Amino acid sequence: MKTFTTFAANYQHLTSIIRIIVIMKKYLSMALALFVLPLFASAQVLNIGGHRAPIDNLNHIWLCSVPQATFGNDYEAQVNYAGELTDLAIEGVSVTDGENFVFEGVQGGKQYTVTAHMGDSLITGAITFTWLPIVELNGRFGYYYKEGTVIVSEPDSAFAEPMKAKLKWRGIATNTSTKHKRNYRMKFLTEDSVSTKMNRRFFGLRNDNCWILDAGQMDFLRVRNRVSTDLWLDMARKPWYADSIKNVHNGSRGQMVEVLLNGEYVGIYNMCEPIDRKQLKLERYEPKTQTFHGQIWMAYKWTQTVSMSQPVDRRPGTRDWDGIEVKYPDPDEINLVRWTAMEKAVRFAKRADDDRSLVVDSMGVFFDMPVMQDYYIFIAALQALDNESKNIYYACHDFQTNSRLTMVPWDLDICLGQNFAPNINDPEMVKPERDLGWIMHLPMVCMMEDDFYRAQVIARYKELRETYLNTDNLVNRYRTAIDELENCGAAAREESRWSRDTDLDKKKLDLSAEMDYVEDWIRRHMDYLDKYVFVDGSGFIRGDVNGDGEVNVADVNMLIDIVMGGIDNSDGRSDVNGDGEVTVADINEVINIILS
Repeated sequence: MKTFTTFAANYQHLTSIIRIIVIMKKYLSMALALFVLPLFASAQVLNIGGHRAPIDNLNHIWLCSVPQATFGNDYEAQVNYAGELTDLAIEGVSVTDGENFVFEGVQGGKQYTVTAHMGDSLITGAITFTWLPIVELNGRFGYYYKEGTVIVSEPDSAFAEPMKAKLKWRGIATNTSTKHKRNYRMKFLTEDSVSTKMNRRFFGLRNDNCWILDAGQMDFLRVRNRVSTDLWLDMARKPWYADSIKNVHNGSRGQMVEVLLNGEYVGIYNMCEPIDRKQLKLERYEPKTQTFHGQIWMAYKWTQTVSMSQPVDRRPGTRDWDGIEVKYPDPDEINLVRWTAMEKAVRFAKRADDDRSLVVDSMGVFFDMPVMQDYYIFIAALQALDNESKNIYYACHDFQTNSRLTMVPWDLDICLGQNFAPNINDPEMVKPERDLGWIMHLPMVCMMEDDFYRAQVIARYKELRETYLNTDNLVNRYRTAIDELENCGAAAREESRWSRDTDLDKKKLDLSAEMDYVEDWIRRHMDYLDKYVFVDGSGFIRGDVNGDGEVNVADVNMLIDIVMGGIDNSDGRSDVNGDGEVTVADINEVINIILS
């Protein structure tokens, strides 16, 4: 019995040792992979005309970023390949290290065949060029920050080197376990520290340690967010305090780039600045006296508190209030939160809904009215369904002097006829002629129901229709972005990489076809807004067929008479859905308006 007991104890001990060895080998293998992978990738990097050309191991293609002026011409460049590569040949012509080679007729998607040796192994592939910056990420990343390296090769810059950073996945719906094309937040570090920040400047934008890579994961156009944000930056009036402060940016600037993850091509991204205190030029928090000045909150999900229609009670001391989150000052850093400015604005919106006399008298005390008016026009013009209450940053410049809130949009993928997700097919939700009943943000609703502010919004809309919201200008803005991607070859690479992926519900990715859809959508939608939404006078209400200032059963009865052959004296108000005809569909539309 003693022998058996001793054997069992020894067996259990031996099993534990084996288990520990297996675990150690597993983590050792992972550590070796992290160490070897970047080295293997860098060993195959080419230097073409002073530009870094990393290899995409998925497609065996060296991708090189060069100035746009290179395209359409022959490109003579010195080729360097220090490292383990030998016997390099391009288009069958032997090229020694440091020798010049002429790449004839550079154009997007054109490939130049390459053969080389790495030790005893023969490598075959191709070189191709882009004029987009190339971003290389090396490391193993997940839901929490992990260290890695980032290399950013800009077309007009010299050979780029690795930069130390910590990265994590970001997003909400785009950041679940089944997703493939991930969004990233990057924080650059000094080379000798795991926590000391290192500011970096890219694309002539700001010098900062924090940057974002936005994947456009669910966007079938891939550029909706970037181009729409640029539109906002161009068309929106500056925050109320910007007259006295320079370089206030009430939106995220950025640049479309191509990204490789651990030596594999993962497509086109929007590399952009975050929305933060520095962008908005807010006054700093004073830690010594614990004095709040500038503040930022973000609305990140749909709730009645976020829409400000029926705010719930707030739990003291928490960073989250029913879908609104404190962003600055960071509660994790200062161990304090201050909701006063945000909560006063939310609760005022509810009071103003009950007492409309407060709208004109006091709305401008709590909200930056010119910016809010531009925001309403902006989301209406784009039908930005995901941005009417959520995906809004609210900023207070200095709580000590003025608690007024300005608004900044974020994450504009769901617009221009795009459904909320690739597996949703709801034509009624995204039709160009959909009425604006989907806008539930109470301050904006109250604003548009007041004659004074409504007249201001209509005047501003008409002003913008002459410039940034001119239909052709709007179409060309998105068309130009797609042309850029197609002409540098990035569109074809993106389509090859992600078409039919489960991120897109296995649907085909065709940027050109999606752009045709978007153009038709814009033209129909802007025509609809002109005729039925942003119209002169305060008496016109969509669905008010008889013109009495209300939408009710009387309008349904009048429509029935018209559809049955009666005389139409509605001055065009009978075509409620804007399809050019007066039919039963218009009757249904009025009924829907009444019910909603």
